[in-house]
Amino acid sequence: MNRKKATAIKAVLFDLDGVLYVGDHMIPGAIESVCHIHNSGLPVAGLTNTTTQPKSAIARKLAEFGIPIHASDIYTPAALAKQAIGDGCAKLYVRDSLLEDFQGIRTTDSNPDYIVMGDLGGEGYTPDLLHAIFNAVMDGATVLALHKNRFWQKPDGLHLDIGPFVAAIEYATGTEATILGKPSQDFFHGVCSALHVAPESALMIGDDIESDIGGAKDAGLKTALVQTGKYREDFVRATGIKADLVLPSIADLPDYR
Repeated sequence: MNRKKATAIKAVLFDLDGVLYVGDHMIPGAIESVCHIHNSGLPVAGLTNTTTQPKSAIARKLAEFGIPIHASDIYTPAALAKQAIGDGCAKLYVRDSLLEDFQGIRTTDSNPDYIVMGDLGGEGYTPDLLHAIFNAVMDGATVLALHKNRFWQKPDGLHLDIGPFVAAIEYATGTEATILGKPSQDFFHGVCSALHVAPESALMIGDDIESDIGGAKDAGLKTALVQTGKYREDFVRATGIKADLVLPSIADLPDYR
């Protein structure tokens, strides 16, 4: 982005998996592009719906890749979940590795105020687990979904994400889950507030046309869609969502005119 095009942009928000890396493989040009934004004097943030690992592990991965986005610059849904739970109690459906991001909250296996749904790994949301969540919600618990993505990109291809399971609970119980990650407007606005920029002065770069691009546009941010990660042309076209900018990959960001 040259100065002429970038005058209105005061911060750049990067989705991580699918934009800067896929699994354990860095996308070529990721380091150069993030450094380009740093060198231009703009603040940088990493936004992720990933619930497979804690924030500290994500920061370590970025450091190992040499991508200059640090733990203090990474925003995940877990912090919003902790804030929402407050003095209440919760049943956590997350991987053990993510528990460090929930330190300090009260957890319970019976009569929870909140159900937190994140990625479980392994067999995922089995019928027995969905049945337990269904009954807890019917008894008054509120579902806090760390995100509601339809699918995600792994090295071996696309996989179902937690969104279909969150939707199943919503449909069965007639209730609406609180979505904490992208595409929540509160999530995007919270990051912009932390960076001290207005949403319209922030650029969100992502590979997910719904969560990254659609969510950011609804929140008032400018958007750039990369054609890597989970990007699929037919799916993007079917959504009708239009990004302000489309890039073949993050490597093309410094060349934007």
